[in-house]
Amino acid sequence: MSREQRDKLQSKEQTKNPGAILNNTFARALTGSPDGGCLINLLSIVMILILIFIVKACTN
Repeated sequence: MSREQRDKLQSKEQTKNPGAILNNTFARALTGSPDGGCLINLLSIVMILILIFIVKACTN
């Protein structure tokens, strides 16, 4: 599957399911492969920080 086809499918999924944006961002943050663009990179960093804070809160 080409990158263009994958991008089309993701955009189609995101229009049908608003939660898909969060899921895709979270998946990119965990895998360390942001798509590009400043906003995606920033969201990836924020998601990782939130995950770290949740783990620290649960372990205390």
